Formats: sequence, C-alpha cells, structure tokens
Amino acid sequence: MCYMIRKAEIGDLDAIRELNYKLFDLEFHNFNPALNMKWTYSEKGEKYFKDVIEKGTVWVAVDNQKVIGYLAGIICGRSSYKINTLAEIDNIFVDEKYRGKGIGKKLVSEFKKYCINNKIEEIKVTTNALNANARGFYENNGFKDFEVTYKMKL
Repeated sequence: MCYMIRKAEIGDLDAIRELNYKLFDLEFHNFNPALNMKWTYSEKGEKYFKDVIEKGTVWVAVDNQKVIGYLAGIICGRSSYKINTLAEIDNIFVDEKYRGKGIGKKLVSEFKKYCINNKIEEIKVTTNALNANARGFYENNGFKDFEVTYKMKL
C-alpha cells in the first residue's frame, strides 16, 4: 500500500462524509447513542464539511485515488481569557481496513505542521471517555489529559 496525505478538495466531500458516517456509526453503537445519525448527510452536515474543506483544515489519506481517512481541524484562535492560540481536531477517522498502518499518525502530523506554520500554540481533541482505542491513539501521538467533562442523563 502506498498512500499519500494531502489537503482535502471539495471533490473529496462525498468520500469524507462517507467516512464521517462510519465514525458516527462506530460512536453511536459503542459509546454515544445520543448522536444524530442523520447529521452527516443533512444540510448542516454538508455545510460543515464544505466550510471546513474551503478553510483548508481538512486532510485526507488517499490510497490509489480512494480516500481512506481524513482529519477535520478547526482553528479556534485566541480567546479573551486564554493567552495561547488554539486549534482543535474536530473529527478524524481512518477506514477500518487501513488502521494500524500509521495513517492516523500522519494525518495528525500534517495538522500539527499546519498549526505550527500558522502560529498556533496548542491543539486539543475530545473523545469519549469509554473509547480506549481513541484515547490510546491520542496519547501515543503526544496528547495529554487536560480537562474532564462530566455528563448526567436526565
């Protein structure tokens, strides 16, 4: 397998949304049944991905012209109450057949380079506390525990 990482183009929209749906499906069935499984293919989902692709913060992994993974990042900038500029990995997914080959790590690396080039000082990412695979992935890529969010079902 010889894959490449590149910035996403608007022509990648359908492939990215397909992968995002797989991400939602995985999360919905294993960690968060409150997810709206219709979001990815809704108007709001389409607008979100078009916007984030056009702002240049989506990277795709491509194998033989097929998008096999993606990372969508958001530049948050600096808030009035924090001194560091911040970016966030909003969502990332690698097709199950291609996992364990360093693709996710390369996607994170490209986002890190982008952030460094744009003078971003910190990157954050949020994952479900029960998702041990995702937590391990982020820890292996240099992320550290920082915040804890609590939730109560009513």
